[in-house]
Amino acid sequence: MDVLQVPSLVAGLPKERVHLLDNLGRIRREIGPLTPELADALADAMNLRHGDVHEVVSFYSYLRVPLETPRVCTGPICDCSGARVRAGELEVACLGHCDHAPVRLEGEAIAGGITHSTNGFLVEPDVVRPVPDVSPAQLTELLRASGLTGMGGAGFPAWRKWEAVLAEPAPRVVIVNADEGEPGTFKDRYLMELRPHLVLEGVELALRFCATEEAYVYLREEYATSRARLQAAADERGLELEIVIGAGSYVCGEETAMLESMEGRRGMPRLRPPYPAQAGYLGRPTLISNVETLAQVARIVRGEWTPARLWSVSGAVAHPGCYEAPLDVTARELIDGYAGGSTEEIGAIVPGGAAGGILPPAAVDVPLTREALAQWGCGPGSAGFQVFPASYPVERLLAETMRFFAEESCQKCTPCRIGNRALQHVFEGTLSMTQETMDKWLEALEQTSICGLGQASPIPVRSALRHWPAEVAH
Repeated sequence: MDVLQVPSLVAGLPKERVHLLDNLGRIRREIGPLTPELADALADAMNLRHGDVHEVVSFYSYLRVPLETPRVCTGPICDCSGARVRAGELEVACLGHCDHAPVRLEGEAIAGGITHSTNGFLVEPDVVRPVPDVSPAQLTELLRASGLTGMGGAGFPAWRKWEAVLAEPAPRVVIVNADEGEPGTFKDRYLMELRPHLVLEGVELALRFCATEEAYVYLREEYATSRARLQAAADERGLELEIVIGAGSYVCGEETAMLESMEGRRGMPRLRPPYPAQAGYLGRPTLISNVETLAQVARIVRGEWTPARLWSVSGAVAHPGCYEAPLDVTARELIDGYAGGSTEEIGAIVPGGAAGGILPPAAVDVPLTREALAQWGCGPGSAGFQVFPASYPVERLLAETMRFFAEESCQKCTPCRIGNRALQHVFEGTLSMTQETMDKWLEALEQTSICGLGQASPIPVRSALRHWPAEVAH
């Protein structure tokens, strides 16, 4: 650390609290990891309590870690692919590049480089096109008629969210949720790397819809290539866009936790109501949309969209990648028709990210729709489709999934804080729990957690217990 740089850098940083996370990230990148002394210097410069800055520094995984420290992903797909952490390396729950498993991040570069295996509109030329002129009423009706739901995982009808924001008085704000951190999910990264202009066309439509010029992108730190290409596309379009870089927190993908993070606090979910559409960023009505949702909005307005979505496919397949496929595609069709077939005997399938549950091989011909997967105790979630070989024990898959939830819990809700860690230990075999007690814990997680992490973490447990009762007996 060059201490001589500290006064000049800190003095030139923005003073508003909304810039705290960015300021911390810049200090880490330009000087070194955040020490108590650096945090205090920044707090003094921004006229904040030392404790306010220290609690933010302590919340995020990366701020106290040197940028050059190698980061090794140990999420389920990378664990299955043989990832192991060595001395001097940082273990990370997911790095968002599951198609390159096992994944290692060196500085801001993925070891071995980035390649893409994809199809459909992702391989079309990405150019600046004039944004179609549609009124808010016309756009609302187009979204309603399309049946588009949010592509971040919750599946809420897009038109309802957009209409709710429009019903609130100006000034409004548009935020792009690019913080995808669900293991097995990397579709938004593909979009930002291959079709940034399409994404930004959706952003411009959202800005016009909301009658505002204020737009932000909340982007996970590990997506350096996405960041560069998105910024270059915004510059080419003459679009003012502020990219807020995360610092290693999956829960900040939850929209109210994201707002807390952007406003200079720990990324902990808010109680609702009010919803972001009513009182979001700095109390203003805020439209928060997923990257893919905005890209699909642009395609809907142009009449290019058919009922399909992007599936992140990884694991025991010949060609891991991101593929456009129908909403009702089956696992077999996705594996054989898009990803080149399986490379080993299939032991388990995760259809929609960590919170999507776990399917047995018998479900390979089930359509990957909410309705069909619900019959198997699963859901399509974020479309993070992962194929695990029979050689990878399902109890290890479940233990690693619960470890992810335990590591990424913001710790605000007691059931989530202690429940996910306890369940991790149960399926690792270091803790015993009766079925009656487990049922109570799962119900408490589901009913009393205030965000989707705690509410959804019981899904993989229940599906594994249902389909592999002997293998995951505790």
